[in-house]
Amino acid sequence: MRIPTWAKCGSMTPSPEKRSWTYSLTVRHIGSFLVRLSSVEKSERHYSLSVKTRDKVQRFRITRYDTGYYIFGGRPFSSMDDVVDRYRSEVIIDGITLGAPIIQTVRPVGRQAMTVTSPRDRTNSIILTQAHRQGEKTGLLLLRKGKKSPVYGKWKEFYFVIKYGEQKLLYYEREDSHKAKGLLDLRQCQTFAVDPTLYGRNGVFMVMLKYLNELSFYYFAAQTEELAQVWLRVMKRHTLKTPDTTKTEVQQIRSLSLSIRDNKLAKSSGHSNVYCLVFLDGAALAKTILMQVPCIFDESYLFQDLLLSTTSFSVELLSASKRAYIKDSSIGRVTIQLSDMPNGQDDDKWHHLMTKGSRTAQGSLKLVANFKLLLSDNLTVIEALATVCKDHHAELACALIQIFCHYKTLV
Repeated sequence: MRIPTWAKCGSMTPSPEKRSWTYSLTVRHIGSFLVRLSSVEKSERHYSLSVKTRDKVQRFRITRYDTGYYIFGGRPFSSMDDVVDRYRSEVIIDGITLGAPIIQTVRPVGRQAMTVTSPRDRTNSIILTQAHRQGEKTGLLLLRKGKKSPVYGKWKEFYFVIKYGEQKLLYYEREDSHKAKGLLDLRQCQTFAVDPTLYGRNGVFMVMLKYLNELSFYYFAAQTEELAQVWLRVMKRHTLKTPDTTKTEVQQIRSLSLSIRDNKLAKSSGHSNVYCLVFLDGAALAKTILMQVPCIFDESYLFQDLLLSTTSFSVELLSASKRAYIKDSSIGRVTIQLSDMPNGQDDDKWHHLMTKGSRTAQGSLKLVANFKLLLSDNLTVIEALATVCKDHHAELACALIQIFCHYKTLV
């Protein structure tokens, strides 16, 4: 029987110093397919998936990364079998799904021969893959994103995948989408828990991406507060540069409590309705209620488990616009460095509201802030405690274990 023209594409002859072989293909049905090493890329990282369509052979490239994942159409798969299983039930092109694998006949050329297992064995009919893969975190979340914080606009639902080995977050239009809508390199990101006051809902957290001195903000909303905490813990763990590195130092545990008490504005300011936004390193995380001038704020917030990279917080006073299509205007901002604050003591002061490009204060805010460094980044504190509690080492050890266990649950 004459072999169809499209089947001849299965032939591949590598360089003489490498092993060579030829595939003899027999195809009868639309959807028949063959997976092989890519003859174009000439690399074990790239594979070619050939599929028989109605009038031609369509080829697709599949890339295998060092983490063991196979990327096809922007979507990660843990094995080649997973790729085939998905597109046996879903359309791969022009209403066609994958059918039966092509029977492979191998003829060795040269001294070495390649062993090909029977195509009737489901596991080995494609390409043998590693048995164990690193896991992924997947699920549906609502997303708001933009270059400014807070981000305005509508929430939109996407399907998210965290690739543990590569520290990347991919999101898709739907779970069955082939191509990723976007990607975040978590190694360049910071994660924050968001106070419910910012968007008037629970289960919100934020990822801030810094790339080439430009900030991008991604706000996520989960169905429940518990689910949001799970996602937040996973993202925190994978935003580290080297998440698998064993840490020998005692890590810092820091918290910030903040109360916005009062404000003073010039009588001629002309502002009627105002509110405050609270920022950590430029990321908006909390919001006061809208109040009519003159007013007295009396709202408090607690930010626990601050990142080591967090160096400052800011409170910005804004004037609410009377028209929905006009953005609210900033009256002024107060920025305080955490390094300037006394550890564990209330900082109860009036602070001038300043704007960019102006040396004149637009008013003032009274803030009560308390920054606590619960554990330093070296062992000096522990050594001092051991000296003081020399007769109670068992009690001290129990207390330290509780602190370490608390930190472990966070990261």
